[in-house]
Amino acid sequence: MFREIAILSILGTISGATPAMALHPDAHVGTNYASSKISLKRVDPLAIAIEQHLKKRSKSLDFLTKRDRAAVVSFYGDRQGKPVWIRNGTWTSEARQIIFRISRAQQDGLDPAAYDLPSLGLGKLGPASIDKLAMGELMLSRAIATYARHAYAGQVDPRKISRNISLRSHLPASIKVLEDVSVALDPLKILASFHPTHRGFVELRKAYQDILLRPAGEVKVQITAGKTLRKGMRSERIALLRQRLNIETEDGNERIFDTVLLDAVKLFQKENGLIVDGVVGKATIKILNGAGQDLVADIIANLERWRWLPRDLGRFHVFVNIPSFEVSISKDNKQVHRTRIVVGKIKNQTPIFSDEIEHVVVNPYWNVPMSIASKELLPKIRANPGQFFSKRNYEVLAQIKGRTRIINPAKINWNLVTAKQIRLRQTPGIRNALGRIKFMFPNRHAVYLHDTPSKSLFKRDYRAFSHGCVRVLNPMDFADVILSELDGWDAKRVKKLIGGRERTIKLKEHIPVHLTYFTTYVDDNGKLQHRSDLYGHHRRVKKKLNI
Repeated sequence: MFREIAILSILGTISGATPAMALHPDAHVGTNYASSKISLKRVDPLAIAIEQHLKKRSKSLDFLTKRDRAAVVSFYGDRQGKPVWIRNGTWTSEARQIIFRISRAQQDGLDPAAYDLPSLGLGKLGPASIDKLAMGELMLSRAIATYARHAYAGQVDPRKISRNISLRSHLPASIKVLEDVSVALDPLKILASFHPTHRGFVELRKAYQDILLRPAGEVKVQITAGKTLRKGMRSERIALLRQRLNIETEDGNERIFDTVLLDAVKLFQKENGLIVDGVVGKATIKILNGAGQDLVADIIANLERWRWLPRDLGRFHVFVNIPSFEVSISKDNKQVHRTRIVVGKIKNQTPIFSDEIEHVVVNPYWNVPMSIASKELLPKIRANPGQFFSKRNYEVLAQIKGRTRIINPAKINWNLVTAKQIRLRQTPGIRNALGRIKFMFPNRHAVYLHDTPSKSLFKRDYRAFSHGCVRVLNPMDFADVILSELDGWDAKRVKKLIGGRERTIKLKEHIPVHLTYFTTYVDDNGKLQHRSDLYGHHRRVKKKLNI
């Protein structure tokens, strides 16, 4: 291009050509000069300036920003620098709409400051230089690429939050983003399409937008810490509880926990997935207090996590939400089953990822993970091998001459053997840690959904007690839904297999399963719900987002 400009200067001097004339490598139309037979055509000087700016390199950019900028370079390279958003020295009407929309990114739970937007008044108050127009053109394209990426995949790499999150960022093709927005009759509709369309995201964003419209300074009543509140008690905190639930008293004594307040508490507990006992303990107070002053930040962080999920959850899919201790099954955009679950302890966290249920196992063996065998079972075995193996139905397996064989535990010196030398497994039966059935989606975390003999844990509000797998309440009901699209199978047929040998039921069509982490969400009744940050993921996301 620099060579072309130099030639232009010479030819302009000889022939009187205007400065707006320039050579173009693809030119086939122009003024022919007998001496050189060089073909010329008119080229927009703004295109030249855009190409010159694209050659400049910025330092200290992160990988994703470099990726977006590379797409911008490619986009204008295909157009030979021709501007998209500038016409007659100012913005097109479409460009103005886009600048205004991205400047309102807060409505989507995104930070408008993350987008280096050009001035909306460029070229309006007076003629702008070619250089400023070129810079504005490129700034807008870069902002569009970044906004679309944030809307589509979020601002944080989920794998940098915790080693227990193995979701991969699903990035949009930045050059296609620019191509689609640049030719759209309604560019705002295209920009909006990059946000998730999941019901959970849409409803949470709507709740967030409603909160932004609330009068400044509006704060939800907070219940102070103290003793568990029950019917018949008198306390100043009960007056706060009444205010929080908007329950008046007929006799004017708002400090008494009466029957009317009891019914209101039970209704609140039922709506929020708590034990419905009318007792206001720590779990109920936590949810009553919600997210308090951090409500906006809490919603933004949860909207971010929705962007991490696959765009298509699946027509028929399983959805685990760890902080709410619940699993649901949805079919054709309708929830068809929901139940309680037990998830991993703080030190044995249930991981966050998406996969597919491939088969169901009835009367499963439990192959004890090496970490559990080493840290928990071997110390118990060494203390009393005979008692351990007589009561718990475990087998010992080892490699002998290249084959896996069952070994008599009485013949092993347990003081010398390590978990690497043997493998422990629990035989099928009522004492098996996996219960009677498990739902398998093979993954690197070695976790799955399964039954459990420890039914009493489901009665608790706090249910983080497993080694990482997800225990399901009433697993036969769960199985009935999972197998509903597999001919000839239902819970009745599965129950007939109970007590026999291990059996595997393969699913003809795999079922997507999503293990997620949402601490703030909108429930089926349209109410905003809050749950505790069990593993600290939520806190770390807020820190990454600087909110």
